[in-house]
Order: sequence, then C-alpha cells, then structure tokens
Amino acid sequence: MKLTLPSIILLFLVSICEAGRPNLDNCDWTGSGTLEMALSRGVQPVYLRCNQGTIRWHYPQGALRIALQSRSAGSPFSACIRRSKGSSGARIYLAGKKKLHLIFISEDSVDLVKCVTSQEGQVTLYVEADPISDLLRRATAEFSYHLKKIPRRSNKSLADECQPCSEQQLLHHYCSSDFVLQGKVIDLFHNQPLRITELTVRISKTHRMNGLQKFPWLLNDIPESEVPSNYVVLQRPLKCGTKAGSGEYLFLGKWVLGNPSLDCIPRITEWKKVRRKALEGGSNQCMLNL
Repeated sequence: MKLTLPSIILLFLVSICEAGRPNLDNCDWTGSGTLEMALSRGVQPVYLRCNQGTIRWHYPQGALRIALQSRSAGSPFSACIRRSKGSSGARIYLAGKKKLHLIFISEDSVDLVKCVTSQEGQVTLYVEADPISDLLRRATAEFSYHLKKIPRRSNKSLADECQPCSEQQLLHHYCSSDFVLQGKVIDLFHNQPLRITELTVRISKTHRMNGLQKFPWLLNDIPESEVPSNYVVLQRPLKCGTKAGSGEYLFLGKWVLGNPSLDCIPRITEWKKVRRKALEGGSNQCMLNL
C-alpha cells in the first residue's frame, strides 16, 4: 500500500497522541527515542499502574518521566528496580520532593536491585539518556520494577525494614509470603557490590512454597547439579548488618525481581509463642503450622 502525504501526517499525529496517553492498564512499556528526537519534546511521560512490569526504551534520547502506581490506589508501597542484562544508554533517577536522586547508571551491575518507598501513592522515576555523539546508536535501556504494598496496620516502611517483625507482622507475612521455610543458617556472605547479604540456609521444613521460582546457589566450587535440594540462598539488604546466629529460624519472604527477599527471620521458639497466642485468641489469618 502506497502512503500519501495526508496518510503519513495522520499516522504521525496518532503516534504523538499515543506517546502522551496514560497507559494505566498495562504493566509494560516499550518506546523509542527517535520519536522524542523528531518532536524535540525533551521529556516523555509514561504512566503505569501495575504491581510489576518492564520498561524498554530503544535508542534513548532526551528523558522519560515514569509514574508508577500500585493497583491498590492510594496505598503506600515499596518499589524495587532492577536493570536488565544488556541495558545501556541511560541513567535512572528517583524524583524526590526537591531534587532528583541518582539510583542507577549504565555501568551498574545488572544484579543490583534498588528499592524506594512511594510518596503520596506514587513513585516517580526520571530516565535520562546518556550524552552521545551518535544519534542513531544501537542501545536499549531496559529495567524491571516490582511494587509491594506496605500494610497500613503494620506501620513498617522501607526506612525500618531492618527492624524485627512484630507479632502482627509475623502473622501477616506467614499467611501472605511466597515462601515460609524453617532451618539453620550455615553460611553468611556480605555482598558489597550488590548491597545485599546472602544467607545460605539448610532447610528442615517447608511451611509454604508458592510458584516455581528457583533459589540461587552461589558457591562456585560446587556444581549446582550436586547441591542438596534442602539448601537455599536467601537475601537481605546489606544495610541491615545481618549476623548468623545458632539454632533454627523461620524464614519468611517474597520473590522480588527473581530474588528471594526476606521480610522476617524470627527464631523458631519465638514463632511458636506467636502461633500459640494467635490460636488461643483467634487472631490467626490462615492455618498456622508448627
């Protein structure tokens, strides 16, 4: 089909409208910097209301302003961001109340995950293209996001995520976590580049395991095929200063961008007390196993 000049103009105007339209029903966004370059718009708005998804920006030019909102409108949440393998050509900023805070550059490790807390029900990111001389460079800035609701009743935000969970939080996480595992810490490694602490745990009992996610194994001198199935590696933020203790613990957490992230680590003796109290008072939200 041969395109006439009016048809070309119409398609061009439609692309302009699509670029600026709120994309509230989709979790992913894919776009190209060539449109912004042609229009000289500078900053393109992107609106996403979803709990997880991926942003792909081909031929980065100018900047994106990305507004992330949870499907639970108005609820506070934490947003974790992870750059994809091969991502390049842009840096990512978090919009604060008075200034932008740099959270990722092109040279950061793809395994690095950064988490922030929402402000007034939204997380706003600015993705700025790196300065270049070649306007048609082959680059794609790509990253994934994962939003996690912060229960209002828990009063636990990202700022105090290192604090021990309260009894109420333990009960909530026991019933809502992706995995609930009982076992002992046999090794602990503070991974400075990724800003996480990796806990190698020998599992004695599985209370819950949702989904088919595969736990990572990090000891290079042992082939993954030879690793016993009851050994897993779990993660906590490095800033928490996690220390390995003796005895059995209960490990409660969720999968965040492919990583097993811990929310609570009570001693099993503490969990038994919380469980008994909840059952006696009828405050349990689900079946609580021993």
